This record gives sequence, C-alpha cells and structure tokens, in this order.
Amino acid sequence: MKECETPKHPDDYGIYIKKLGKNIKYLSDENLVKHGITLEQVKIIRFLTLYYSESPAYQKDIEQHFEIKRSSVTNILQNMERNGLITRIGDESDARVKKLFLTEKGKELSTSLVDYILQLESIIVQGMSEDEKQIFKDLLKRSLKNVEEYMC
Repeated sequence: MKECETPKHPDDYGIYIKKLGKNIKYLSDENLVKHGITLEQVKIIRFLTLYYSESPAYQKDIEQHFEIKRSSVTNILQNMERNGLITRIGDESDARVKKLFLTEKGKELSTSLVDYILQLESIIVQGMSEDEKQIFKDLLKRSLKNVEEYMC
C-alpha cells in the first residue's frame, strides 16, 4: 500500500472526522515547526488579532472560546510568553486575573501566518464550488450544534 493511500475501514462519519482533524493537525504542525509554534498557539494568536486587537483579552476568554481546560490554556500561554509572543499583565482590580496582549513579535507572526491559515483552509475545500464550500460550512456548523445540544 502506498503511503498516502487510504486503508480500508468502515464507512462511518467518525473515521472521516477523526482522520481529517488528525491530518490537518499533522500538516499544520509540520509546517509551523519552522516558526517554533504550534497550531494551538496559532489559533490563540489569530483569536487575539481578530477579536482583541484594540483591547485586552483574558485567559478566561480563551478557555471559553476554544473550550480548553484552564491548566492547558495556562501551559500554552506560558510557552507563548516564554517565546515572546504575548505578555500577561495583572488586572488592576485583581492581580490573579491576567490581561493578554500580543507583543510586536506576536503581531508580526500573526501577519505572516494569515496567509498560511488561508492556504490551509483552501486545501481543505479544494475542488469545491463556492456553493459546496458554503454547504460544507453550514453542515459542519449544524453537526457541531447537534452534538452540543445532545451534550446538554
């Protein structure tokens, strides 16, 4: 069997969802290693760039948006701070609460990674018409909503 050949497996949704997620993460991590950054860090940089470019974000914002445990977010943010991508500053009213800001290095990396993220997204939907892309996105959103509602 060739390296990129798909092995025989049951034809169910879970296999495709898991394989797509795994392959996206692998492709991303392989390409991001040259920047010394992980996909999770890229997502946080993008989040801070898109939603908090003019005001600070808090760790809680990241925990809620990405649905990641506090301890995991703490580790990711500590690594980002160590690598000079963000700064964390204690809130005036509660020093335990940290405001998050992108550093100049983080902002520069954000700018260069925008093209990479757009390229990755275009690979995912390659060969789809504009209508199919919108349908694909709508179906993904609906599937996510269905699972979230089931969990409640």
